[in-house]
Amino acid sequence: MITLLSSIADKIASKKGMVKDDFIQSCKDCSLIVDDEEFETALSYINNLGLETTIKDKKIFSASRFRDYKDEEFCVVDIETNGNSPKSDQIIEIGAIKYKNGVIIDRFESFVYSDFVPEYIERITHIAKDDLKGAPSLKSVLISFREFLGNSVFVAHNVRFDYNFISESLKRFGYDEMLNRRLCTINLAKKTIESEKYGLSYLQEKLDLNPQNRHRAYADALSALKIMEISLKKLPKEVKTTEDLIEFSNPPRRKRPKASL
Repeated sequence: MITLLSSIADKIASKKGMVKDDFIQSCKDCSLIVDDEEFETALSYINNLGLETTIKDKKIFSASRFRDYKDEEFCVVDIETNGNSPKSDQIIEIGAIKYKNGVIIDRFESFVYSDFVPEYIERITHIAKDDLKGAPSLKSVLISFREFLGNSVFVAHNVRFDYNFISESLKRFGYDEMLNRRLCTINLAKKTIESEKYGLSYLQEKLDLNPQNRHRAYADALSALKIMEISLKKLPKEVKTTEDLIEFSNPPRRKRPKASL
């Protein structure tokens, strides 16, 4: 779902960047500010939602547009949930790994309290309702995770699912959506690894990743990180910045058919 905030973020992250006057007007449109003098406040707010910005030639850009991807801070994430809808179901476990300059620099792992775990979820994840007794609330885990994430690039295997589920969950508690740049290891693997399938379980077998606890958040995040590491070694030379990497991994946009006259 495209919102005014995500639209602002997309323009800032584009190759053209965003002109200051357009940024100010867009921030007024979504009630972030009321006058031009609040420009720095609005920019700081966007940064705090996960999009690190920089100003060049009187335009606002994502800092990832100019940063060498090797110097980027990535946060590789996986979640387990008790269903597939962020509007009605809930996260029951989050695992995340901070990665920079080829090294793991931090980790995040937490169960989330829930009084409902369907049998099929328990069979897949081996997470039972009793495991979640005494776990912190979803709200508190989301707040802690968002602080951990900061303005790192959000990485996941099928990033749309994990990112949107977390972002929608935050919005359910009255928080603004995340605006972090995103990288999908499925899309990246499709460009760099020859395989018949690209699901996480299949690549775990094919690449001999051997995680100890499949379908558990931290173990699957670690597998996604290993897939990313393999892919980074196979990038073409023209991929230099973080945005180069994101754009390289993204599938080409489908052209809309022209309307017949």
